Amino acid sequence: MIRQLTISTFILTFCLTSWGQTSSEIKKQVTQSNTNQIDTSVILILPVVTTKHSSSEIKRQVKQANTSQIDTSVIAILPMETNLHWFYKTGKPTDLKTDDLLRIETILNKCIDKYNAKQERQFKKINDKHPEYELKEKNFIIDLTQYKRQYLAIINSKGEKEIWINCFCYSWDTDWKEEVIEVMDGGNCYFNLKINLTTGHYYELSVNGEA
Repeated sequence: MIRQLTISTFILTFCLTSWGQTSSEIKKQVTQSNTNQIDTSVILILPVVTTKHSSSEIKRQVKQANTSQIDTSVIAILPMETNLHWFYKTGKPTDLKTDDLLRIETILNKCIDKYNAKQERQFKKINDKHPEYELKEKNFIIDLTQYKRQYLAIINSKGEKEIWINCFCYSWDTDWKEEVIEVMDGGNCYFNLKINLTTGHYYELSVNGEA
């Protein structure tokens, strides 16, 4: 009886051990079976590529993208020996950097947008009252894409950077990259203004009148 019990215990232990192995094997087979149901020929596992950019690199790329929007072919930064002594009296000549050009572009566009909005209202008022004049709106507003520009920069007595901007649509065969274009009339083909880059303000916008 004791011998039969020992044999039974051995058989039970063997079965439990075998069951443990069989359970692991079954899990393995189930996993393989599930995997076999997936068509791995249509799966492409792409490598994960991470690119690290420093903040200075990102700023440089943004600056390059913004600068590319400025047409420097129509901009002349005038030499210091120009005849605008009245402007130099208020400060010392200085250079313009890329950041300055970007800020000038922003402030100048803001100035002209405000000017054009006022002029459009003026055009509509006059044209509605006197349609017989056959006025043209383009003679009232300024399209910056049609102008060349001259920049003159100084540091004023307060240590602020000021820019005198002279814009014109016709240069009269003058070397406009070296000589200031000065015209007494000519309408809105000629205008100038000042911008304080330190404060971000523009002022003294002057648009020529008609002869």
